[in-house]
Amino acid sequence: MVDETDFRKAAELINSSTEVLLTSHIRPDGDACGSVRATCDILANLGKKAHPVFLSPLASWYEFLFNSKVPILGNDITKEQITAGYFERCDLVIIIDTNSYVQLPRLDEWLKQTKIKKLVIDHHITNDGLGDVELIDTTAAATGEIVLDLIKYADWPLTAHIAEALFVALSTDTGWFRFGNADSRIFHCAAELIDAGARPNLLYGKMYQNFSPQRMKLMIRMLERLELHFDGRVATQCIMRSDFDETGATGPDTENLIDECQRLTSVEVAALFVELADGQFRCSLRSKKDV
Repeated sequence: MVDETDFRKAAELINSSTEVLLTSHIRPDGDACGSVRATCDILANLGKKAHPVFLSPLASWYEFLFNSKVPILGNDITKEQITAGYFERCDLVIIIDTNSYVQLPRLDEWLKQTKIKKLVIDHHITNDGLGDVELIDTTAAATGEIVLDLIKYADWPLTAHIAEALFVALSTDTGWFRFGNADSRIFHCAAELIDAGARPNLLYGKMYQNFSPQRMKLMIRMLERLELHFDGRVATQCIMRSDFDETGATGPDTENLIDECQRLTSVEVAALFVELADGQFRCSLRSKKDV
């Protein structure tokens, strides 16, 4: 759990700020997107200017969280602009759902050099100590839980829009409350968010019942390469670079596809290998229980 002193320091940083840069790790997932959106709304309600920036494009099913397109570093903002002082108007940087330089490519060097105060909100074990103040809780199932705890500590309003964004954060990092990290704490938090206006049925439809034809074709390619090992207990799947070119799918379309093979009763461990543009492979792992 986060110490009350750290919550106080975080609230003081936010209350004393005027313009805030918010960012998260590369390939932002639902926890990152939902927590960033919720924090943007917190800042707006406090009369602050929020400037969210992502390091790679969002998956299409998270775009509904934002009223306008969030700038992407490298596409909408160049590294040269950053070096020239593009973000120097901000007096606070909030880094959400990561505390690792390696997950902040193209922004890492600027973060090391800037004198702007930094607040980190994260639930992962990896810790590079990026923040002047850090809200770290490795027992939390999602960073969205910590954002909710901060709201309650600071007695800031929990609006329906904030509740919706945080419900996305909590539900995606727990596999819609199916994973082993879905403890009683997360269900209590979810209940609070529903009471505040989050509507799970509508959110589920927006996130999980909206496959594009391109993403469906990519999933079919992946399943065609499904291989079972060790009496069916281990499943491996592969997505090649050519699959993206031929189906029209993009990188974010791979999110959660690894879970499909876990529908098989025998599968205990799943691995998905995705070929990157440089010919290397990124490997994702899932298991149904401790392995």
